[in-house]
Amino acid sequence: AQAEIQGAPDLYIRSGSMLRLVCTLKHSTEPPAFVFWYHEQRMINYDPGVTVKEGRSSSILHLQDAEKIHNGNYTCSPSNAVPASINVHVLNATAGKVLNICAKQFEDVLSEYFWNFVMVG
Repeated sequence: AQAEIQGAPDLYIRSGSMLRLVCTLKHSTEPPAFVFWYHEQRMINYDPGVTVKEGRSSSILHLQDAEKIHNGNYTCSPSNAVPASINVHVLNATAGKVLNICAKQFEDVLSEYFWNFVMVG
């Protein structure tokens, strides 16, 4: 069996937003006994601000209020599958600036994403 993280190999998010990583098990005949999540080789399942939701063939990691310290490599390591990793990039964005943060290939069609941050209030 093989683990796979949606959005790999790189994910870009805005500072202050929620980091959500979805790990899916491929070719698994049974659910894992456990799934450990690692940030830079340190297990984070029980860290403050981190929640992990387990399903039969998936594990979802949520991290509230992502900051620069959350940059780096994240690994999903199920007990019964080859682990998968993703590089997370937390970007600072200021009001009124346009950020081109992702260009990803989807089935031979290049898609670009732009975010425009505005100050309200």
